[in-house]
Amino acid sequence: MIRFESLSPGVLGALGASGWSASRAVDTGQWVEQLEREGYRAHSLAVDVLSALGGLSVEPIHQVGPNFTNDEPYNFDPIAAGSGQRALAVEVESVLGGQYFPIGEWLSCSSVFIESKGRVVAAGRGWFWELGPTFEESLELAICADRPLLCLHSDPGVSPWPPA
Repeated sequence: MIRFESLSPGVLGALGASGWSASRAVDTGQWVEQLEREGYRAHSLAVDVLSALGGLSVEPIHQVGPNFTNDEPYNFDPIAAGSGQRALAVEVESVLGGQYFPIGEWLSCSSVFIESKGRVVAAGRGWFWELGPTFEESLELAICADRPLLCLHSDPGVSPWPPA
């Protein structure tokens, strides 16, 4: 279950400006069915996130973070994030452990995956980034750029970005 009441006023404002409301609930069936045909397994947290936010594009309220530029919206489009990206999700799962499901795209069109226990990571261009140990913390980072972006993994031959 998502704890929207724990979010900062800035994040709640950005969500509201994108079309979100506390009562929003969209049907996730079309996304889940398509992605499960590609080998993903939906879990209840991913379905909750997509029901509340699927189809929305949330603009950042701070475009400069402590060690990254945050100038792209957080697009809650699981098909854009996951379709054709199952190998990337498998790599995330093998490196980090857990069961991940795509929920959207963020910086540099990276695929955003949520783990069944809540961890959110973005992956793409040879990097895995930690968005947060919980979905709520990941929203704060993606929208507010309120803490440094942490590179969890980089592919062989790819330098970590941002550097530690």
